[in-house]
Amino acid sequence: MTNIASTTNRAGKFPAIFKRREFFYHDGKGLRRFSLSVEAQLSGAALMLALLLWSALAAAKLMIAAPDGRVAQMERQVQSMQADVQALKRHAAQRYGSTAAAVEKLGLAPERFTGTGGPFEAVEPLKTADPNFKSLFTSWKKLDQLEQGTIAIPSTMPVKGTALTSKYGVRSDPFQGRAAMHAGVDLAGPLGTPIYATADGYVERSNWVGGYGNLVELNHGKGIQTRYGHLSKALVTPGQRVKRGDLIALMGSTGRSTGSHLHYEVRIDGKAVNPIPFMQSNEYLAAVQRRAALALGGPGGN
Repeated sequence: MTNIASTTNRAGKFPAIFKRREFFYHDGKGLRRFSLSVEAQLSGAALMLALLLWSALAAAKLMIAAPDGRVAQMERQVQSMQADVQALKRHAAQRYGSTAAAVEKLGLAPERFTGTGGPFEAVEPLKTADPNFKSLFTSWKKLDQLEQGTIAIPSTMPVKGTALTSKYGVRSDPFQGRAAMHAGVDLAGPLGTPIYATADGYVERSNWVGGYGNLVELNHGKGIQTRYGHLSKALVTPGQRVKRGDLIALMGSTGRSTGSHLHYEVRIDGKAVNPIPFMQSNEYLAAVQRRAALALGGPGGN
């Protein structure tokens, strides 16, 4: 009895939410009444609750699906970027191969132009970078080093409209009549014929040097030098920077010479090599050098 009374008292503290309700309205003829039962109110409330629950569930599904859609879109973008990276890597490899082949035809190792050095300073973003992007960076860096290095390669004629009168190699010395090594080529022409630098670099010597007579020696970096001998006049001074095609001297017959001509040498690591391959036209290498010169914005350094 005590429990029943207690329950009744607690229920009495709150008004009944659902109870039979009477409604009145006028239909234009007279006042009418209708009743809304407790069962009808409960059914309506249940329907409203179901609608709310369905709306909440639909919203939750949309919230869950939206990130999945974004993830799928991002995955497609990453796949597209990776395909682009692979294409760029293949392009870099092809260009490197073509440039390396042109350099090797001159008897030069491509590795001569791709060496770097200096203290190591890690860049934080690269430590966790995607391996494909790191590989692409390495490929293009290697290509860039090789192409810029080709600026040091002599690849044009030092004079125009002249005749080759003596080749590189062992020949009969014109003064002593016995076999002697000729370390360059002789290009004969009129006195005062313009002479041009065959690669970017700086003037290492511009003075009288024994049998060379008046000599200009250019240092092109990467262990490559060119010499221009028997000059009537040098037009550059030591330390001066020059670019391929710059006028550096005038042809003459000074020193150990029998007539007006240019004695032209190409030296690799101080040793004379045959200049003829460097003087022959190589359109691909010339295009690489022009592109590298534009990117570098000046003559090549050491």
